[in-house]
Amino acid sequence: MRILSALGAVLLFAFIGGCGDDDEPDQATGEGEAAIVIETPKPGANVTSPVTVTGVASVFEGTVQIRILGEDGEEIVSTFATATEGAPGRGEFSKRIAFSVPEAQEGLIEAYEADVATGSEGSPTEELFTISVPVRLQP
Repeated sequence: MRILSALGAVLLFAFIGGCGDDDEPDQATGEGEAAIVIETPKPGANVTSPVTVTGVASVFEGTVQIRILGEDGEEIVSTFATATEGAPGRGEFSKRIAFSVPEAQEGLIEAYEADVATGSEGSPTEELFTISVPVRLQP
């Protein structure tokens, strides 16, 4: 009888532990993928102005914030793109961005979602799902 009780407890524990499988897709970020994925440019690419940034995203109202940072970490340009679908779906985005640098330098192209729930008019918002792609910015 003890063996059956112990076996029952193990089976119950295994059943409960198996619920909520970690391998299931996360609907909040679009089928288990990152909320924002930059497809181009690729890491390490030499980029000239204007650069086209493409990717897929699952963000509120499809709004993807994009910025280019210089080697000093300072923002060179900031803009946004609208994905073809907003969360919980996944949509494609593409934005052609003009920038200017005085000389070739390392830089970053970043994409993120602005958390509008945390900001108020005139105040900064938090950034969600920030993704950075290192590139070489060319004049």
